[in-house]
Amino acid sequence: MIPKFWKLSQGTDFFDHQDLAASIECKLVHVHADTAAKGKSFEAQGVRFIEAEIGDYFYLTHGNQGVYLLGQFSGPANIFSLKGDGWVDRPFRLIRYAKPNTGYDGPHKWWAPNDRSTFTSVPEHELIDFETHILSPYFGIFFEQFGITL
Repeated sequence: MIPKFWKLSQGTDFFDHQDLAASIECKLVHVHADTAAKGKSFEAQGVRFIEAEIGDYFYLTHGNQGVYLLGQFSGPANIFSLKGDGWVDRPFRLIRYAKPNTGYDGPHKWWAPNDRSTFTSVPEHELIDFETHILSPYFGIFFEQFGITL
C-alpha cells in the first residue's frame, strides 16, 4: 500500500500564529471551500480538501514560515466550521510534530511549502522527492522503516 500525502497550508493571510496554534490544539485543520484550482488542474483545492479520503496524510505549513506537523485525516469535512462562512474544517490524528525549523529551502514543487498553494497532493511519482525534502528532514521518517517500497 502506498499512502496518499497532501501539503496543507494554513496561510499567513488568514491565520496568525495564535490561530495556527489553536487549530493544532483542537486537532482541526481548515481550508476555505472556494480555494481555487492550482494551475491547469480542473478541481479546486477547496473541493479536494473536502473530498480527500479519511486516512490520507498531510503535512501542515504556515505559508513558508515553517513546517509544523504530519497528520492523518480522521474524519470527514465539516462545512459548519466555527471559522465562519465558507470555511471547512477536518479533524486529524497527530502523527508527528516537525523538528524545529524556520521554513523550507528545497526545490520548488506544487506540494512544497515554498509554493503558493493551499491543498495539493504529492504525486506518487514524486514520493521519493517528498521523502528526501519533507519526511526525512522535518519528521525523521523514511518509507523503508514502514515497509513502503516505491
